[in-house]
Amino acid sequence: MLLWKKVLGSVSLMSLSMFGFSVQSHAATISSQSDVEILALDGVKVSKANFTNPDMLEVQAGRHQVVFRYYGDVRKGQRDVIYSTAPDVFTIDLKQDDSIKILAPHLNSYTQAEGYFRRGADWKVQDQHGDVKSVRYEPLTGNGIMPFNDIERAVARHNAEQGNEFAPQMQQSVITPNIAAQKITPPKGDDTLIQTIQLLYNNASPAQKQKIKAWVAEQ
Repeated sequence: MLLWKKVLGSVSLMSLSMFGFSVQSHAATISSQSDVEILALDGVKVSKANFTNPDMLEVQAGRHQVVFRYYGDVRKGQRDVIYSTAPDVFTIDLKQDDSIKILAPHLNSYTQAEGYFRRGADWKVQDQHGDVKSVRYEPLTGNGIMPFNDIERAVARHNAEQGNEFAPQMQQSVITPNIAAQKITPPKGDDTLIQTIQLLYNNASPAQKQKIKAWVAEQ
């Protein structure tokens, strides 16, 4: 860790430019109201381990896939209970400086929530200008007793079944590159450590690259 910080301290701009990203603020944000839980973004589980701020997800401009669910307090008889739904999925195109928030339906009772989601939710998002619009969504498909316990696996399976643009790409040969067998010979004056990190990043999957970016942003 000390070596890593020492390298970043002296050549931070150079090394980060090799990866194709910077520690500056991202182009757009995605968030939700308190009764909506965002479970995954672009196939990556939303957690503190994967994102700098899970409550305000920073993303680059472009098309993104959001997996979310309703998870809120409602009244059932004389007590408060949690009402949760199976996950839904929608995709959205964001431009630089866009900011969207997923809005929660106003639900007070358990029976009201049951009826609302049985009829089909009208999920809406609000942008940075205060404009509200409905989004087209689909249920996240799952198999087994606890199909969404591993949300990243569930999303990957769903995307593969749908054959959409977020479907995981199949590796043609070796799934995990044998980095130890690859000899790196950087030009004179280059930093071997940076070359190694760059090689690791380039061989990572899209989900792994997202985790690397989140980790670097935290340092």
